[in-house]
Amino acid sequence: MSQIKPSLLKIYWILMKPRVVFLLQVTALCGIFTYDFREGYDSGRTYIDSLETSIIVLLGGTMASGGSMAVNMWYERDIDPLMERTENRPIQSGFISANHALLFGITISLTGIILVSFLTNISAGIITGLSAVFYTVIYTMVLKRRTPQNIVIGGLAGSTPPAIGWVAASNEINELLPWLMVVTIFLWTPAHFWALTLSKRKDYGEAGVPMLPVIRGEDVTRKYILGYCLCLVINSVLIVILGNTGLIFITLGTALSLYFAYLSYNLTKTKSSDDAWALFKFSNAYLFILFIILVFDTAYSV
Repeated sequence: MSQIKPSLLKIYWILMKPRVVFLLQVTALCGIFTYDFREGYDSGRTYIDSLETSIIVLLGGTMASGGSMAVNMWYERDIDPLMERTENRPIQSGFISANHALLFGITISLTGIILVSFLTNISAGIITGLSAVFYTVIYTMVLKRRTPQNIVIGGLAGSTPPAIGWVAASNEINELLPWLMVVTIFLWTPAHFWALTLSKRKDYGEAGVPMLPVIRGEDVTRKYILGYCLCLVINSVLIVILGNTGLIFITLGTALSLYFAYLSYNLTKTKSSDDAWALFKFSNAYLFILFIILVFDTAYSV
């Protein structure tokens, strides 16, 4: 059954993987407001400054990250048709040529990096650029097809938005709290993605992508997920201690991380693909809620 070709704008939108990008860019906004509530408003920034920085980082970060996603689709156009989850992406569906998708991805990513660099500060732009290069080159082209730990190392590229937001607002890169937020996403990424691969293991095996469930098996993967979730609990405690958070994060943030760890422990017992899918869906909510809790904590603990 033939598909109806969407508009070019819709094709561009699909190439940018908006759902993934949106979740990460929300964490960048949390970096901005965490800084402003904690230090920015005392040093002369206003709510208008927060709004302006948020718009620039949201737009520039979405373009930089979304362009990287488009390059990822261009590079993986040989394996995407082999997986049910990706078989209908625009390039293999014939909606856009591979060269067109590559040109769009590079152009939109560079534009986003330039926007962040010149409309906030160069430090935020450098982090944005390094993240885009790391995702497209180190993860997509070097690691993904070579090691079952691909998502661990490659996940570093998607971990930087909170630091980008904080640095865009402050022009300071040596504060500890935003980097603990980066560590949160870094630890969250494997647990999040491996929960997905447990329910899509057949796809990756047929495509020859060495994801952990394919190479080491499902039992090992469940144990790895539990390990990373326990590390998230430890990291939440470090945010409390080193990030000087208040009662809101101490209670709600740590409780949320403990519940995530409980679900991952339960997965090691049930060994259910339905539970793996449920854990994957919860992991999306976890990251969003945890950072919102942190913003509220800094807003109401000062």
